[in-house]
Amino acid sequence: MIKRIGLVTIFCCIWAGVGFGHHAMEYIEMESYSTAKQGEKVFHLHYDYMVDDSNNPNLDHWEFTPGLSYGITDRLMADIHTHFASFKSGHVVDERRSEFEPNGPSPFMEAVALGVQYRLTEDLPVDVAIGGTWEMPFNQAREILGSEDQVYMGSLILSREFAEHGNVCLNFNYEVEGDEDEWGWALGVKNPISSDPHGIAAGVEVMGDFEGNRWSVLPGIYAPIKETIIMKTGIEIGQEKDDDDYWADTLRANITMMYRF
Repeated sequence: MIKRIGLVTIFCCIWAGVGFGHHAMEYIEMESYSTAKQGEKVFHLHYDYMVDDSNNPNLDHWEFTPGLSYGITDRLMADIHTHFASFKSGHVVDERRSEFEPNGPSPFMEAVALGVQYRLTEDLPVDVAIGGTWEMPFNQAREILGSEDQVYMGSLILSREFAEHGNVCLNFNYEVEGDEDEWGWALGVKNPISSDPHGIAAGVEVMGDFEGNRWSVLPGIYAPIKETIIMKTGIEIGQEKDDDDYWADTLRANITMMYRF
């Protein structure tokens, strides 16, 4: 089984992209073990406002991300989503920055992503799944942001339930963009906070990379509105180091709505 998991994870890393958690059923940023049932569809809608450096407002940006996931089988789920985004002038390539100062270009369609997730095991002490995504930038992102390369990412997902509807989950991620790659990790835990075990839950997601160049903490609330509708929201704080060893304070606010049908 270990050999099989390793081979399939490597396969996903080779062909599959970025966009943590855009089709995750449980958490906000990190991938989760749950998938849609066979024939079930999940419409998901995300809004993120991101501060890449609290000392430089020209690096702020936001993304509006609609997507659709589909259960091919009870264990295999496919996903497609796109990013409608706005970037301040600090993200624009040097040769075109003067065109868009001081506020940056108008919002535009940045990229489209295709993903897949497969649950390898069921009803074990630790459940195992794998996932992968391929993200392709649109022409405007290539021209304005310099996003020339497609992005590929694979994830190994380890999950365990505890108590009544509590969950702890661990992700190992590998991402490739052009000639750059990165190994990352994420650890999350969530648990109901009301008398109803199917009701509102609170959790925290902690993320980073293995080289120690970034870390973040994302406390979140996961609130079922109806049996088929879930709202998730949280504020992520962290730091990221650049090539000059400068540590930028980062911040991100997220709200997500999911509708299963």
